[in-house]
Amino acid sequence: MATDLRVHNPMGYPPQIDQKHLAPRVSDLAGKTVYLVDCRFDDGDILVEQMANWFRENRPDIQIEVRRKSGVYTERDEALYTEIQRKGAGAVMAVGH
Repeated sequence: MATDLRVHNPMGYPPQIDQKHLAPRVSDLAGKTVYLVDCRFDDGDILVEQMANWFRENRPDIQIEVRRKSGVYTERDEALYTEIQRKGAGAVMAVGH
């Protein structure tokens, strides 16, 4: 006896995305400001403090700004991102482990 079987492709349909390019590299960070941002994900604050301590000990010529993103880690913090774009030469977004 023949039975019809209907199946669905579980891969779905990916959304259309707008590709963004990486920011240009800075040739040297000496005398510049780098932001270390805790994105409020598990243990991100511990990671940020460890990175900040490394920079203070090994690269005192780089100004380090430690920040904690407002809201939960999935939401954008426009004020912080604007500040980083205006004042920073780079940023590390720490999302924990």
